[in-house]
Amino acid sequence: MSPKPTITIIGGGIGGLTLAAGLHLRKIPVQIYEAAQTFKELGLGISLGPAAYRAMSLIHLSIQQIHNSLVTTHADSPGYEEYLQTWFELVWAIGVYEGDVLMNLKALPSGQTALRRADFLNALVELVPADIVHFGKRLSNLVENKNGVVLAFEDWGGGGGLLMRMLLLVVMVFGPGGMYGYRAVLDMGDMVQAVGEKRARVATIYVGKGAYAISYPVMRARLVNIGIYVLSDEVWEYDSWVRPAVKEDIERDTRDMGRYVKGLVERMPDPSQWAIFEHSHFSTYTRSKVAILGDAAHASTPHQGAGAGQAIEDAHVLAELLSDSRVSSVDDVVAAFKAYDDIRRPRSQRVVTSNKPDTSYTPALLSRPVHVALIYGDADYPCNWFDGEAVSLATEYEHSKEFRSAGYTPFVVDGEEYGVTRESDKMMMYFNT
Repeated sequence: MSPKPTITIIGGGIGGLTLAAGLHLRKIPVQIYEAAQTFKELGLGISLGPAAYRAMSLIHLSIQQIHNSLVTTHADSPGYEEYLQTWFELVWAIGVYEGDVLMNLKALPSGQTALRRADFLNALVELVPADIVHFGKRLSNLVENKNGVVLAFEDWGGGGGLLMRMLLLVVMVFGPGGMYGYRAVLDMGDMVQAVGEKRARVATIYVGKGAYAISYPVMRARLVNIGIYVLSDEVWEYDSWVRPAVKEDIERDTRDMGRYVKGLVERMPDPSQWAIFEHSHFSTYTRSKVAILGDAAHASTPHQGAGAGQAIEDAHVLAELLSDSRVSSVDDVVAAFKAYDDIRRPRSQRVVTSNKPDTSYTPALLSRPVHVALIYGDADYPCNWFDGEAVSLATEYEHSKEFRSAGYTPFVVDGEEYGVTRESDKMMMYFNT
């Protein structure tokens, strides 16, 4: 039997490494080319959902075992076991209800499961032989010919490039997502001082005006990952997707976010400002001998915490397809890439779409003699409350200024509170708690 075609992976992030581990386990020839000189990651946190967790063991059982050895849950904080199935508690950051819990958002059965990205990647590297990884190789061009795909790297000297028969791209090429963020990791002791014991140990989303903040424990609750995300219409004009910032930047962006976020900001190290990117939908994730996966295919804003999980799902589908006994030639791999596109593109693009607000239809309705109600639930991932608020605040119509300044009031029926509303002439946003 002739050997299977070699799969070349460009980029060594979570998607690239999990796929490489799965292919190597299945004895499929694989090579990785990474632009950095080493696998080096910031110690920021990531959260992976149930679907990605199930996919891990299907790619390589050791990946799930690595995850289990590193993951932090609410059970790692003694006395907070009752929050084991909680994904996040939503807390009002500002206003008359500042500090009150808006809702307890569940993620059954496991609740919040978080780990440090750097720890996860460092462990994944151990599943991949060192001799198949090539560092310092930043892809500058690729050209397909009858023999395969010719790769050109920025540091390539002489020659016309490197010939590969099959190629998987995990590079990052996408556009702005309408916001930027600040991210950091704090010691648990500093976090307790900033927001108190419960808010430090229970994963929390702080809901503010035009921004929100998140926090969740990592490293067995010794550290806390925090992120502050600010809605913005400004064009990101920097070459890098991370730029140095100064304390005044984050203080300005969070001045209306209340005492909890102020406490976080006071204890954050010198901040970096992160652009939040997303992809417009591609018509395909593959073209002949080349396929894309992870953020290269479907980068999205972080509201559902699904980016890393979607890359792992990509890796699962590709590992299964490429290891099929019927896939033995280049033409077979091209067909497997097409099957991957058919399976993964609809699901991953739904995640991108549901992560961003769509304001296209609301102004047209409000220009007519009708009233518009935007209604969101307490466990509604596709129509989540964050994007609902973003839609309502971004909508331009005759009374939009009055709507934005109205604030939220309790929605009460027969003396019982069922949610909160923000209202002005012709438009109401209702959130069921």
